[in-house]
Amino acid sequence: MLKYAEIIDKNTGLCNVGLGDNQEFYASVGMELMNIEKGFDDKWYLAEKLETAEYKKKKSNYQEKTFKSDFFETSLGWIRRKVSMQDGTTKDFLSDMLLQIKAGLELGQVVEIITYSLPDFSSDFTEDYFLSLQERKEANLDFVKECLNQVVLDWQGNKI
Repeated sequence: MLKYAEIIDKNTGLCNVGLGDNQEFYASVGMELMNIEKGFDDKWYLAEKLETAEYKKKKSNYQEKTFKSDFFETSLGWIRRKVSMQDGTTKDFLSDMLLQIKAGLELGQVVEIITYSLPDFSSDFTEDYFLSLQERKEANLDFVKECLNQVVLDWQGNKI
């Protein structure tokens, strides 16, 4: 998209961008009309720099780090730490839901959870993409033990 901008870093294409519509002001402070796009990190870049191998590698590394801090791995699949409930609220899986899952299993109930496959970190992380990674699985007591172990790892500071 065309916006008034100034290049901050020629190597990465990072830019300062005039986000308003006062074109005369932006031109007066030395900004020029450029083809820019917002990057994975919510910063603005020259559009052509977003296609470089270096940028794509940084994006992939960033997305992997973000995913592994937002999810934890179990034998059933990856579990989202913050889950959205049907009523629109958000709960912490380990502290808000794990004991209820355990109680349900001990009462002989079938408890389904949503797991995720490991994503392709070079893909765009859209809501539709994450939905495609979901799978419903039946929880079991071994899963509960894994989750309790994750609580201990988190508490000790050994977050995966």
